[in-house]
Amino acid sequence: MRNLVLALALLLFSFSCKDKENNNENLPEESILEYGGDFSIMKKLEDAGGEYKINGETKEGLQIFKDNNYTWCRLRIFHSPNMEGPVCNDLGYTIALAKEAKSYGFKFLLDFHYSDTWADPAKQYVPAAWENLDIGTLSDSVYQYTKKVMNALNNSGAAPDMVQIGNEINNGMIWPQGKLWNNDGSANWEELATLLKAGIRGVKEAENGANIPILIHAATGGNLVESDNFYSNILQRGVEFDIIGLSYYPWWHGTFDDLENNLQFLSNKYEQEISVVETAYYANGWYPEPAEWILDVQPFPPNEQGQFDFLVKLNDILKKYPKVTSVYYWKPDGLEVPGTGVPYLGRSLFNRDGNAFKGISAWKAEN
Repeated sequence: MRNLVLALALLLFSFSCKDKENNNENLPEESILEYGGDFSIMKKLEDAGGEYKINGETKEGLQIFKDNNYTWCRLRIFHSPNMEGPVCNDLGYTIALAKEAKSYGFKFLLDFHYSDTWADPAKQYVPAAWENLDIGTLSDSVYQYTKKVMNALNNSGAAPDMVQIGNEINNGMIWPQGKLWNNDGSANWEELATLLKAGIRGVKEAENGANIPILIHAATGGNLVESDNFYSNILQRGVEFDIIGLSYYPWWHGTFDDLENNLQFLSNKYEQEISVVETAYYANGWYPEPAEWILDVQPFPPNEQGQFDFLVKLNDILKKYPKVTSVYYWKPDGLEVPGTGVPYLGRSLFNRDGNAFKGISAWKAEN
């Protein structure tokens, strides 16, 4: 069945991409793109003495991003994190950082991981508190937990402006109960849809939650077939949401052409808006070597100028598709701060010492 679905999606893809310009004639003419970043680790780094600098001047990290045309703050939340290193995003931490972001005028996207630690296509660990629950009890736990978090944020003056149910869930979420793919190629769509509906209901039934937009996030930015298969199946099962969320890292998800083909197809087929909810590029000279899960795709050199050029090019592409309404840089706020246990990644928009790279300005209007 999965092969049949993929084959049909490929057929749709072949028709949709015959004439990109003609197909885009049906889309609105103007694109309004908003820019955001996942600032989930910023508070921990600044609390430990980390400093952000631009043009030699030390400023609050959020202020630097605001000055460079960022208007959305994405924050992850773990269920019961151990608070070690970057796994520090519990409810209290998230409330404090969300309130700070709102004080700078940022809109707030809340990213539920539904795990005690990282959740992504390779791992979706069930929270320890939910182990061995049947799907009915688990879905109720998802609902109750989501509603509790939403009410706590609302009552603290930090209500989200958008909510993401699950993180990179194209292989399912909350494993093993919500794992999507079986070894024989069959898929547990009903179980995944049940969990998604529970999370969405928790948002909608929370205080002031009824009109909050819902984003569903798949790490399929360069894969039209997988994107279509995923979103069509959850929609067929009654999952109601507002934004298609994609990850796009070229070494995992392909070329700019792959991304464009996906965006064009999704724009024409689906009524939902689209967000590139995660992207990044290296600036420190390192780049992943091709391997089983790593593609031989490097659109620009992995240096400061290459990072800037990548973001400018990506911005130019996204503006061609009016249903794409936002793009978020993942972990743009990384620094090297001893004692925090937070590793520095060369994809940050700052060097190890906190000095901003040129890429921080790539999404300003004058570029």
